[in-house]
Amino acid sequence: MNHYETIFIVDLDTTEADQETIFEKLKSMISADGQLILFDDWGTRKFAYEIRKKKQGRYVRLDYCGAGPLVDEMERLFRLDFRILKYMTVLLGQDVDPESLIIVEDEPETKAETAKAETVKTEDVKTETVKAETVKAEDAPSAEASAEEAVTSETTETESATEE
Repeated sequence: MNHYETIFIVDLDTTEADQETIFEKLKSMISADGQLILFDDWGTRKFAYEIRKKKQGRYVRLDYCGAGPLVDEMERLFRLDFRILKYMTVLLGQDVDPESLIIVEDEPETKAETAKAETVKTEDVKTETVKAETVKAEDAPSAEASAEEAVTSETTETESATEE
């Protein structure tokens, strides 16, 4: 099975019941010939430019596995249905195991937890770095004083050499 992603835009003038009918038909098509991994409804968004004299639409993303004929049938449905303003299908991978993709979809949650843990560790390291810099800054005035004393002693030695 191949891994596909299809994004399509539904006209907002379509009733909620008709939109749900479209979604259910697509889900059943995918379930019959493939496997639906994710149905992601992005909601209503404003277009960058008008499409068929419309300024907004409902975006939906389908992530699924199937064969070429499934994609052909879905795109045929999109072309025939006047309620679908635009669509795009992308091949994400070939000969993919759908079961492994479902697990991959669950991983972002664990990645988010890992990222939070790393942020805490980073904050601890930043705190330790600030403490270390503070300690160095406290030592710095004595180092500056030593440098001033060295310059003063060199100046004194140079003046005494000049007087001789």
